[in-house]
Amino acid sequence: MRYELFIGLRYLKAKRKQTFISIITVISIVGVTVGVMALIIVLSVMSGFESTLKEKILGTQAHLVIMKAPQEGMDQYGEVVKNVESVKGVVSAAPFIV
Repeated sequence: MRYELFIGLRYLKAKRKQTFISIITVISIVGVTVGVMALIIVLSVMSGFESTLKEKILGTQAHLVIMKAPQEGMDQYGEVVKNVESVKGVVSAAPFIV
């Protein structure tokens, strides 16, 4: 019999006078099992929602903001929007007031 299995079975089996120790052992094993199970469930749920969370965060803020100095106005914003939209990989561009 392997040493690890021998030690494990030794603490799981209870003698007639040591039933309380066996109950404590079972309760602690069940507690560790429930804790590990909860950790696995939380990690799997969080990794499952990772892409949805990224989409929501990136959907509320732009990836790139082009601004001029506060003293200057951006009168030719139409040209800037056209230049940005002509860049490969840009899905959309829109002006907004800050």
